[in-house]
Amino acid sequence: MRRRLLVMAPILACLTLAGCSGGAASSAPHHAVPTTRASGPPGSPGHPQVFSCGEESFLAGSMPPMPEPGDLAVGPLIIISGKMVATADPAGFGGHGDYKIPFVVTGGSTVTVTIGAPARGHVVIDNPYAPHGVTAATYHSCTHAYGFYAQGFAFTDGRIRGCVPLEVRVGGQARVQRVTLSLFAGSCGAG
Repeated sequence: MRRRLLVMAPILACLTLAGCSGGAASSAPHHAVPTTRASGPPGSPGHPQVFSCGEESFLAGSMPPMPEPGDLAVGPLIIISGKMVATADPAGFGGHGDYKIPFVVTGGSTVTVTIGAPARGHVVIDNPYAPHGVTAATYHSCTHAYGFYAQGFAFTDGRIRGCVPLEVRVGGQARVQRVTLSLFAGSCGAG
C-alpha cells in the first residue's frame, strides 16, 4: 500500500497542477467537508484533513458499549480516556509531549475536530495519515459500526502537559461544541 502511494502521489500532484500535462483533470473521487468551502492549507481550520472509513485503525463493532466512564463524549465523538488524562500518568499515553489519545466515532457519523485558536501554535492532532500533525480534522466513520482512529495530540513547543481547547462540529451543522481536553494538566475549567 505504501509503495502504491509513493508511486501515485507524484502522478496525482502533477494532474492537479496547472499546465503540468495539458490533459484532463482527474475524475477520482475527492473527500469533501459537508457545507463548507476549503480555504487554507490542508489540515487547517478552513480545510480540515479528512479521515474516512478507510483510515480507521479497526472497526470498533466488538468494543464494549461506548462511552466508558473515563471517556469524553461530544455527540458522536468519543475521546478515549478524555476525562482521565487530566490526572493520569503521561507515561501511560506516550511521552515527551506526544500522546496517544484515540477517537471513536459512532457508525455513519461525521465529526470535525479543530484545535481552538489559543492552542493552535503549540499543539496538533497527530495521526498516522497526517504525519506532520494538523489543527483540524474531519472523521467519517464506516456506516454500520463505530470507527476507531489511532491518533493523539502532540505539543510542538516542548511542553509536556497543558489544556487543549477543542471545537467539535457534528456533520454539516453550524453549531460548534467547545470542550477543553486537559493533557495531564489537572483541571482546565470549562471549555
